[in-house]
Amino acid sequence: MSEIVKQKIYFIYPPSPIMNREDRCQQPTSDTVVIPPLPPVDMMSLSAIAKKRGYDTLFKDYSLKNETVYDFLRDIRVYKPDFLVINIASTTLEKDLSILAHARDLLDDTVVIVKGAIFNFNAYSILQKYPEIDVALRGEIEEAFDEIIQYNDFKEIKGITYQINNRIITTPDRELKDNIDHLPFLDRDLIDNSLYQRPDTKKAQTIIKVSKGCPNHCFFCLASPLNGKIVRYRSPQLIVDEIKECVARYNIRNFIFWSDIFNLNNEWVQKLCRLIIDSDLKISFSTNTRADTVDFETLKLMKKAGCGLISMGVESGSQEMLNKMGKKITLKQIRETVPMVEKAGIQTYAYYVLGLPWETKETIKETFKFAKELNTHYASFYTATAMIGTKFYEYVNKNRLGDISYEKPYVFPSVRSYELTSQEIYNYNKKFNKEYYLRPRYILKMAQEINSITKFKTYYDTFIKLLKKQ
Repeated sequence: MSEIVKQKIYFIYPPSPIMNREDRCQQPTSDTVVIPPLPPVDMMSLSAIAKKRGYDTLFKDYSLKNETVYDFLRDIRVYKPDFLVINIASTTLEKDLSILAHARDLLDDTVVIVKGAIFNFNAYSILQKYPEIDVALRGEIEEAFDEIIQYNDFKEIKGITYQINNRIITTPDRELKDNIDHLPFLDRDLIDNSLYQRPDTKKAQTIIKVSKGCPNHCFFCLASPLNGKIVRYRSPQLIVDEIKECVARYNIRNFIFWSDIFNLNNEWVQKLCRLIIDSDLKISFSTNTRADTVDFETLKLMKKAGCGLISMGVESGSQEMLNKMGKKITLKQIRETVPMVEKAGIQTYAYYVLGLPWETKETIKETFKFAKELNTHYASFYTATAMIGTKFYEYVNKNRLGDISYEKPYVFPSVRSYELTSQEIYNYNKKFNKEYYLRPRYILKMAQEINSITKFKTYYDTFIKLLKKQ
């Protein structure tokens, strides 16, 4: 009796700079202080779907392993996948896709699928340039992918752009679901979970998607263009069931609850937290919020459920800048919310963006002054990056602020502001990221948080890294 050979799907992060490649947050990790590499959530989601269809799946992050196109070619020859799925970052598009020209002769019998935020806005022209691509996934990718691997007729599948017989065809968009309960539990057997760790404790950490969508379409953000303006939730019980699987099968107790805006519906948050508390799972999780959506009673419940850190897009210390970027929050709300989060016993992490078109020397200095006043546990200062699909991208092209460059996304600005050059913005970014963490007031605050040798070593190593930073 002959052995049944499973069809194979190969998921990859290409040999490019190390990036967190989830569509809304495409950022490099090598130049940041506290952002670790994150697990490949979308690849794990698609793998879970593929395994239910009987496929054999494999994943490799060539960037994390510092491997090259030659390693990729070797693996393609050995694995001989029926489908190749490549996760593309908008900022490294050309580098990511350059591997296909090298592999052209090896991929004749392989369906090449690409996914990434950029295909929601520019799939047609990219496929024109890269004839090796068979299909680009757009929108919410899981159902379209499921239909592709069942060998359904491409023209009947919503939410894809594909090429056949030298023609490029775009099918209608796929409608957004009212909730996201259709998302499968991630296939955590696909990866080495120990590679993805909490920065402070070095314990394994994973991501659980809990909601999608954001009603606030900020000037620089991809959340609304990608996931819609209506927040769609996953059922709290399903989230807890996935947490239980992580604890039982993988001994993972540290989580990032992935959301565009976690605290918009505090009734849903409270229900989720009570289920976690009642489960007695004793986990730790981090998530995000806005300064105008959280209340103290919910924060206390989140802390009891295991919330250890909340990140918040502060963005600027200038109210004028906040207004122009469409943030719809005030400095007063931020000043009230950060201490409230810390009073609940939860660490705070603030994000700032430097170099939007209206940035001046005065507004950028206001931001650093405000950041020092808030004195959050962690802070990241990013330079403004005009990602395709954002209002920022459209504004740059309309107002001729320069040719957009993604050479060092979120580190070196993609364009200048009206008053500041790109180099000046970059210099402020370097200065702020270093000086924020080397302040005596900050060092004293974090010293009081150290409760283990691992944390001490982590903070000490970060301190030395910052001292050496140019």
